[in-house]
Amino acid sequence: MTKENLQKCVSKFAYLPVNYQFPIDDFNAYKIVESIDPNHQQSMVFKREVDNATTVIVEPRKIITVLDNHIIVKRKDDVFQTNQNPIDFLNEYYQHHRTVKFSDGFHSGLIGYFGYDFAKYANNHLPKTQDELGLQDLELFEPDITINYQNHEVTLTKLISSNEFEQAFEQTREELKHFARRLKRILGEKVQTTEYIDITDSFDNQFQPDEFSEKVDMVKKHIYDGDIFQMILSNPYQTKAKGSLINVGKYLEENIYSPYHFYFAHNRFESVGASPETLIQKTDDKLFSYPLAGTRRRGKTQEEDDFFADELRHCPKEQSEHNMLVDLGRNDVGSISEIGTVKVTKYMELLKFSNVMHLGSKVEGIARKEMSPIDIIAKTLPAGTLSGAPKLSAMQIIRKIENRKRGIYGGGIGYVDFGGDLDLCIGIRLAYKQDDNLVVHAGAGIVTSSDARQEFHEFENKSKVIMDAIKEAEARHDFIN
Repeated sequence: MTKENLQKCVSKFAYLPVNYQFPIDDFNAYKIVESIDPNHQQSMVFKREVDNATTVIVEPRKIITVLDNHIIVKRKDDVFQTNQNPIDFLNEYYQHHRTVKFSDGFHSGLIGYFGYDFAKYANNHLPKTQDELGLQDLELFEPDITINYQNHEVTLTKLISSNEFEQAFEQTREELKHFARRLKRILGEKVQTTEYIDITDSFDNQFQPDEFSEKVDMVKKHIYDGDIFQMILSNPYQTKAKGSLINVGKYLEENIYSPYHFYFAHNRFESVGASPETLIQKTDDKLFSYPLAGTRRRGKTQEEDDFFADELRHCPKEQSEHNMLVDLGRNDVGSISEIGTVKVTKYMELLKFSNVMHLGSKVEGIARKEMSPIDIIAKTLPAGTLSGAPKLSAMQIIRKIENRKRGIYGGGIGYVDFGGDLDLCIGIRLAYKQDDNLVVHAGAGIVTSSDARQEFHEFENKSKVIMDAIKEAEARHDFIN
């Protein structure tokens, strides 16, 4: 926005976005991260195929973390702590920082992830789970300068106080120009990769086949008893590892098609992934959700691929599971939409990814005016495709049967823009590393007709793209050395 356009908004908003744009032919998000944050302590890359846009965050202004109702806000050496309900706190934070929207996407706001367990702040009927790794309930960055790349153009954005508009605008423009020169220099240089992942032990599932079969039987009993209709049971791979996941993120972006790619790093925690599924997206007043349910692996030949696709389309079990989760998606979007605006605009389409294929639908609505982006997240997280139906009962049973905190898996990864938009993908097809604990997490939908052996193989199929990326990144390091 021009200075003149921003001046018209001074009386309406406490903060205003100043931006600076410059063209560039060759953009590499990971080169920026490795140059400015070589120790991978506080950075994020978030790429969205829908608008072919990449957001990069380095050196954030503030970092917000939440664990068991304890909120910590860090800004350089200053630390603020409170035990306020996180939903209330984030709503107040968002309202205080509201600003004018000048284009779609993320420019200023909060970016990072809301963990699967963030749902407990919206519902006090969810018991606490085992958390041996010390995983946060959410980790969010408020950027100092947001870096956006789209169509061979970089947009830099920084918020300023409306009370200091005249003086702050010119100073901020100069700061952004200086930062632009720094980025051009970084992108023109060769930056050495600082760390690779080094697996020090073998990958093992949390539940081995016999124990997993018992877990499936437990889920089926809950279905027969009428507690639930279906449930997503997860069975993570876990191992020990040293180094960083950043090269896994590079590999995924370069080689694996997916609607979303992300890399997140903060202190002891790193996560990387290629998510195929939107949790919730809001652009202006339009809401979108894209439930995926029903899975087959990709065929090794075209003939085999076509066979699996036909089998998936016509499998009663997969159709039933998908229909239940589309209904859940309609309920979730309906709870945050104006009455009469919810509709399914795409239904049970076949979507093919690198290692698996899914059935996908699209649910749309018009957001209720009184619902903030934080309220929308609290109402929709986690997705039915990562919990089950009915959602609350499924989540209660998941906590009992899995007896493990899911963390970022099944949560929402993305942004809440202070201009009102949001875009969160679901935390699937991902790996995360906490200290030297490396986890590749995946789940399978369980119904009465589920076969435990087939569902166990589904973990392998869904995890393969991430496992292969980890092995490839490790192999490249071994080759270089």
